Amino acid sequence: MEKRLKRKLIEIEVDRIRPNLRLIYTRETVERVRKYLESGAEIEPLEIWFDGESYRIWDGEKRWRACKMLGVRQVKAYVIEFKS
Repeated sequence: MEKRLKRKLIEIEVDRIRPNLRLIYTRETVERVRKYLESGAEIEPLEIWFDGESYRIWDGEKRWRACKMLGVRQVKAYVIEFKS
């Protein structure tokens, strides 16, 4: 089982983050999140990890996709490190 070691809050460009390829969401689901964020709701920080080449999403895939739809350039995210 993986164990979280650290979480560091950063602000990062949306384009530097890559999706979690194991998760698939319908456009309707992401659209609901987009409308929620567009209404002025605050975006909860994503959780991302560095895979050696790029940042990958651990938690917040729908928020990330909605931000991309809205043209958001930067988001807050926790960079997490794991230990096996």
